[in-house]
Amino acid sequence: MIKQCLGCCHASAKVEPFRSARLLADAGQQERDQDLHDFIKRKAAHFPGLEVEYQEGASPAIELENEDNPNYVLRADVSGWKSEDLVKFVSARLEKPADSAAENAGDALADVQKWTSEVQSCSG
Repeated sequence: MIKQCLGCCHASAKVEPFRSARLLADAGQQERDQDLHDFIKRKAAHFPGLEVEYQEGASPAIELENEDNPNYVLRADVSGWKSEDLVKFVSARLEKPADSAAENAGDALADVQKWTSEVQSCSG
């Protein structure tokens, strides 16, 4: 019975790390999407490998790439994603820089998230 029960279980797929990423967005869309705006203005800077690129008419998307294989780009449509989900996605897929300043980026991001929560709860 255990063998039958576990028969459909699969190990979690390993998440491939990428060296750089671009968040593509339309500036007007950012003004209408509070979570996208929050991520770009308060959290994106904490990811050294992430670049924000504005393209008129673009749907919000994250493109992940590696210099080793320039023909392979992973693109994720992030329309309607919450700011916290964007942080989790980029954190899981973007390679962590080796320097000690980058190690503190997670702590700094946590501080920003606390601050953002306080502002949202105080703004009524």
